[in-house]
Amino acid sequence: MSGYFKLVDAHDDGFRIKLVAGDGTLMAVSAFFPTKQAAVLGIDLLREIAGTGPVVDHSRNDEITEAVNKPRLSA
Repeated sequence: MSGYFKLVDAHDDGFRIKLVAGDGTLMAVSAFFPTKQAAVLGIDLLREIAGTGPVVDHSRNDEITEAVNKPRLSA
């Protein structure tokens, strides 16, 4: 099974998005969204960013990020 977005209630009467891997591992939790409509639009934006966004590394080890950002060759 592929991963999925889970829309959940937030503590302040708003919503958050959880990105869950296919094996059920929680991968990320979004910022707060005040309405469900805003959260759904956030999912659309996350899908776009995840498919096209580069990795911007602010950590100490640059070697891994350089490998992640290299274009992949088609199999």
